[in-house]
Amino acid sequence: MLLAAALASCVPGEAGGAVDGLTEEFKQFLEIRGAQAEKSYSREEDGVVYSLSAGVLRVCDEAGEIWRSEESWYAEDFRLGDVDGDGNADVLFSLWKSYSFGPYHPARMENDDASVRCHLFLYTLRAGRMKKLWGSSNLPRPIYGFELSMDGERTPVNSGAVLRAVEGEYTADFSRTEEREYVYVWRGWGFVNA
Repeated sequence: MLLAAALASCVPGEAGGAVDGLTEEFKQFLEIRGAQAEKSYSREEDGVVYSLSAGVLRVCDEAGEIWRSEESWYAEDFRLGDVDGDGNADVLFSLWKSYSFGPYHPARMENDDASVRCHLFLYTLRAGRMKKLWGSSNLPRPIYGFELSMDGERTPVNSGAVLRAVEGEYTADFSRTEEREYVYVWRGWGFVNA
């Protein structure tokens, strides 16, 4: 019942956020993704609904929308779990975006790259607001799919979070290539090879 009520109050619309990453390359990516089958699903955790539709990740409660992914991102998949080991549910999601600051690019930085690449971000809900805990730079390989479990070894620096990712290679048309599985564990602040 809560899931239906929260989704009803979480009306789809234009995603908010920065427009710096809305590069021509990202617009082309969206055209290609629009022609493909997109994932659409929801999960509920502690009265909060996390939903993914048309590349937009939303977080809602019965009062309405709490947060949504930025307009310059294409969220592809997500999982819920206590990744950092603090006892709170986190949302881990893969997304595609251009690494571009647009006109706000600091002159001292030389890493502005308009190419669209895959990233992995970790957010958590604290005091009614979404907070970014961690975010990767451009990943060396795109993630095609992933699973998150909490069955790893727990140590003072490992939360027990295990990420099993199916990855490939980047292509000009964002098509899938030969797939390979990689396993990572959360160590302190970020995922490392298991």
